[in-house]
Amino acid sequence: MSEIINVLIAIDAETILEQIGKNSDPNSPAYVSDSSNLIYMTTRQNQLGSSPGSELTVNASPMDVIRWRETTLSLNSNYTSVLYRFDASSGGDLISTPEPRLVHINQPLPGKGDPLEITTQNVYTYYWECDVLDTGSVTYHFRFVILNSKGEKLGYYYWDPFINIRP
Repeated sequence: MSEIINVLIAIDAETILEQIGKNSDPNSPAYVSDSSNLIYMTTRQNQLGSSPGSELTVNASPMDVIRWRETTLSLNSNYTSVLYRFDASSGGDLISTPEPRLVHINQPLPGKGDPLEITTQNVYTYYWECDVLDTGSVTYHFRFVILNSKGEKLGYYYWDPFINIRP
């Protein structure tokens, strides 16, 4: 039976902007060389094959599905990040080509006067998804853009994580 492996990517947008600066060209994003201190990836404990960090080993098998979602350390309030391109530099044949998937969900919110009075709002969200085809190591680049709370694009960046797929 196949599993869905959700990978959460937390991006320190504020520090990236401070250390690397702005970059306005999506075709030439700035490289986040200190990704181990600025980008953090994790998944469920039973799917982890290594400690969480900017690189990730997951316990996956062929026919499993990997989904990547990102957020910023401000949980998208001060800064937002959006993944916009995936490139495999090695091992790309071990997974299907990841693609973004747009989904419509009901997002729960605490009530103003009483946090236990939960309401929901309809929102669109997305994730990147691929199928696991074989075990091994995939080295890839994820490109992302950082935006401020007004939706203004502040910079384009990438880092080169790898994902080890082990049964």
